[in-house]
Amino acid sequence: MNYYARYFDSEGVFPTPETLVGFIGSIPQIVMTEELSDAILKFCSDKTSFPRHFRLPNKSTFIVIKTNAATLEEFKTRGANGGVLPAESNNGNVSKLAAAEEIRPGKYDVSMTFRRAVVNPETHKCFFVDETFGVEMLAQSQRQCFEVVMEHLKNHPDVDSRSQYPSIRSANFKATLSR
Repeated sequence: MNYYARYFDSEGVFPTPETLVGFIGSIPQIVMTEELSDAILKFCSDKTSFPRHFRLPNKSTFIVIKTNAATLEEFKTRGANGGVLPAESNNGNVSKLAAAEEIRPGKYDVSMTFRRAVVNPETHKCFFVDETFGVEMLAQSQRQCFEVVMEHLKNHPDVDSRSQYPSIRSANFKATLSR
């Protein structure tokens, strides 16, 4: 287990609690007291995995995060848990936006959940209701499905112009090619 520490622009990844305490003590704005040193060592030895903010007498804080990363570059690239590098994360999968742009003509099952604006006739105030719109259509791509559905909903006389729509990358929009 390594430890990432940051105080404003001073940061680093340290292999032992002692080197962590030494780094924090070397920052000129931080006065290393016995209580602060004990609190850092206690945090390093307990089993919690969440980050810890240490409040200083000058009203500033520094953060310590337990990490699997061995270097500062690895921590910044992979995160605290040492996940896979961003370039490796796709594993051949295509992002949702790239999949939406892909030309694949055919019949699509399309569903979109949007927040429909409904006007109360008594108070003339607007409130929102989640509504799902579903349709089957012939299209060249998911992008075309999205554009056709958006044009239909925005130009439909029963749908208020204050309604809120999801983006093409949202989980509230799905367009699957029927086989």
